[in-house]
Amino acid sequence: MDFDIGSNRYRNSSNSIEIDGMSHLLFEFNRRYSEMTLRGFVYDQKGNMVGKISESSLAMNIQGEFEMRSEPSVVKVLRRETEEVLLEVKFLGKDHVQIHKARLYSIKGRPFEVTPKHWKIGDDAPRSGEDIDCGGNAVSLK
Repeated sequence: MDFDIGSNRYRNSSNSIEIDGMSHLLFEFNRRYSEMTLRGFVYDQKGNMVGKISESSLAMNIQGEFEMRSEPSVVKVLRRETEEVLLEVKFLGKDHVQIHKARLYSIKGRPFEVTPKHWKIGDDAPRSGEDIDCGGNAVSLK
């Protein structure tokens, strides 16, 4: 699979994205519906799991604070109260995913942010303009 995360390109990857060393987001092609789906986890600032995404829907929403909006080519996770977009995933094809907007936390409780120009975790320097061949491994963001 190919991923565009911010202005970074990750080619020849498996179907998952690791953040801070843990599998965070997985992408699968659902043959029954002939569309891409998202699986993943939502953590809080302490690293506690507060939401689980399965087949582009919320399978678990511990405090009811999240909402999912899914269309065939776009999946969004929003904070219910403010409608702030926490994650927006665009499926550009069954092997190509784009993430240009994210405001999540890693399993270590570090902020993970994606804008069209970069991605960054915690206080680390933003990453932009990279083109990386993953050699069949997961995209590893750390």
